[in-house]
Amino acid sequence: MKKAFAFGVREMEAAVRRVNALRTAAVIGAGTMGRGIAADLLRKTGLHVVLLDVRPEAMREARETLAARWAAEVKAGRLREADARALEARLSCASSYDDLRECDIIWEAATERAEIKAAIFRSIEAAVDPDRLAAVFSNTSSHTTGELAVLFSVESFREKLLTVHGYFPFESNRLLDVMKGPYASAETFALGVVFGEQLLEKTVIALPRDHHGYLTDPIFQAMAAIVSWDVRAGRDLLDLGAVWELFTANPFNVLDRTGHMPYTESGRHLGQALPDGDRLASLYRRDGRAYPEWIARLESSGRTGVSSAGRCGFFQWGGEGAPAPQGVYDPASDAYAPLSEPSRRDFWSWYEAAERDSRAGRIRSAESIVFVAQHDDAGGRAFRRYILPIMLYALDLIQDGFATPGQVNVCTRAGLRFKTGLIEAIDALMAHLTIDGLLQLIRRARDENADDPFMREMLDADGECGPRRGRPCLLHDLRRRRIESLLGYGRFYGTPVAELDLESGSYRPCCGELRLYEPSSRDRVASVVFNHPMRGNVFNRALIDQLAHAFAHVLEMHRAGRCGAVCFTAVGEGMRLLGADAREFNRGWFERDKGYCPLSEEEAAASSRNAVRLFRLIQRSPVASIGIFGEKWGGGAEFTYYLDLRYDLRLSGTVFDPVTRTSQWMLKTTYNQPELHYAILPGFGAAAELRRLGLGDSVIFELFDQGLTADRAHQVGLSNAVFDDELEALMRGYERARQMAKDPPWSRALFKKELARTADDEQLARETGETFNPRKNPYISTGLLRLLDRSARAPQMNYEVNGVELPGWRYPSDAAFTPVRTEVSP
Repeated sequence: MKKAFAFGVREMEAAVRRVNALRTAAVIGAGTMGRGIAADLLRKTGLHVVLLDVRPEAMREARETLAARWAAEVKAGRLREADARALEARLSCASSYDDLRECDIIWEAATERAEIKAAIFRSIEAAVDPDRLAAVFSNTSSHTTGELAVLFSVESFREKLLTVHGYFPFESNRLLDVMKGPYASAETFALGVVFGEQLLEKTVIALPRDHHGYLTDPIFQAMAAIVSWDVRAGRDLLDLGAVWELFTANPFNVLDRTGHMPYTESGRHLGQALPDGDRLASLYRRDGRAYPEWIARLESSGRTGVSSAGRCGFFQWGGEGAPAPQGVYDPASDAYAPLSEPSRRDFWSWYEAAERDSRAGRIRSAESIVFVAQHDDAGGRAFRRYILPIMLYALDLIQDGFATPGQVNVCTRAGLRFKTGLIEAIDALMAHLTIDGLLQLIRRARDENADDPFMREMLDADGECGPRRGRPCLLHDLRRRRIESLLGYGRFYGTPVAELDLESGSYRPCCGELRLYEPSSRDRVASVVFNHPMRGNVFNRALIDQLAHAFAHVLEMHRAGRCGAVCFTAVGEGMRLLGADAREFNRGWFERDKGYCPLSEEEAAASSRNAVRLFRLIQRSPVASIGIFGEKWGGGAEFTYYLDLRYDLRLSGTVFDPVTRTSQWMLKTTYNQPELHYAILPGFGAAAELRRLGLGDSVIFELFDQGLTADRAHQVGLSNAVFDDELEALMRGYERARQMAKDPPWSRALFKKELARTADDEQLARETGETFNPRKNPYISTGLLRLLDRSARAPQMNYEVNGVELPGWRYPSDAAFTPVRTEVSP
């Protein structure tokens, strides 16, 4: 969305106003990351973008890359040629810092080298008025905000500097780090978070405290670094690097795609700057080196990845279109060797884990991780040598107060694309082995590596040696307090929905696929925002778990009188909401050569039963609900049928006309039910709900066979309002929710009960009598005073429900709809 919205959160309102006042952003550095940032700013915001680089060839390549991107989107029908020209017109290229005078935000993405950053910051100070500037962002992989802020000589610039860091490829990776540090003002920090979450539509990890490399980068950096010191031959890059394929991709493959410069420069900086108490410091301080000599050899010879002149780095790359590895670097010969798979005999546990996952329809599961961790083959030993130290480091981040368990888990899932988040894996090991068993596994790893002093220190869980001497790892504290997991898990599919608050010992909502904004006392409106636009906000298993948990929290707030209505909406262009995740219709990975691997009837039935059970709870609850969306498909459209009101966004796009066999720019359908075309049914209840909403067979067939535009949906009574502008739709929808939240719980509950039954005149008379009984309806006195004494100030309504029996409604006691709670010692 090109504008921000506060969702009734007073603490966010000032930042939203400042974000919406922005007009121009500058990006310094036209390399891979700078181009990605510029593309995202142009595509997702209405800002004019100034791209600055002192290298003419970099500017030329950036312009060509962006022009090719817009041309591809025109060809794909996502843009018109006029739209592409408008995007190009909003981009200015500059070589002088004087061209940044009118910029509201400056985003430095040029280098990791501190001396070059210092020169850039001096140039900014000389050219830009700090009073006009809203913020300066630095896209650094290893520096802290404090280290960079002091490169400015003027306090007014320091208080506007944040480190704001995205991940490759920036425009298609959903994670964004925003770190405040010791100098930035609270106002600047709030602006950075709102800018990242709402304009760039990212999953933001907001860190008030400084930490080298945020959370994700030091983990990713260490994934490669911890293996690199053991690489002697090309097979080692393949065999040892492949241990991370239990979670995600081989890190050396990823580094070749991003280029080595951020990795090597970060390694040098971390070697100098990491505090002595950092568990991973020794990875960057061995024999006077920040990384092994063979990596320095690649760097000095220009073999730095797929974009280098020879298209080689850790791997040799080839192929047209999407490049693919053709060979692997062999440090012993300084040449490239053929690719090979890890030995099935030596790494048996990896292959067996993959087979188990395949049979169970899982992908890189926590169960596989637990299986491999305990085995005595080369695969198990590699896991214990390379992965357990990184797990201990993640626990250090939590123990030292730099991060929460949910933040570490989300950053590994969203930024590093782990199939099982790092904290989920730790929880699985604790659940299977117990905490004592996990400590024994770490000690076993320490003993297996007793001849390596660096590994022995990194594997110290008991505070006996190395950087963490005197500080036993977090597992000891968890055992003492009888805490069994760092995350809380959904009751339907067991995916993460909550995180441990280490200080209080309680669990709080933490959802990667959606955001929950709690209601203000003024408005009493909660907002649930679907927050995975790169997948179209699809209804996968994780989202069902998170939505159930979030709505359970909404019901808790309703019972306490804090919440009377909930707004549902989605981030992303056009506020898109897709249906059930097609990837989950297949057991495990979909492989084209193998074809469709069907779910069992029980699994398919459960996907329908769980979603409908949740949607029905939302529908029948006394919490007023409104959906504010644009394009809706399948189960996404079905979800909205269960809500009290539907506000729609009018959308245009390229639509194929089957009569003329041409694509035309026209109004798009915003309600779409394509299931019949794919030989499936609308498993979330569309047919019955559309009938309940009063649509006749003809309109229902129209919806299923061709879809409904927003205007057509409004015409037939499915939509309650239609808007051209996303921000206006949100403002109007939120205000409608605010008015609905004023309804006392008794009357809202009784009204929904009456809607759900056929006419019964005698029952209606009895319920009317009960409504006027203040012992049953404690809200009646205040409500009627509002009606009868209009000249006086309306009395304050007490909306609490505790002890009140609402007609036709019981708060669910089913564990599927209650927030995770674990009683622990603080």
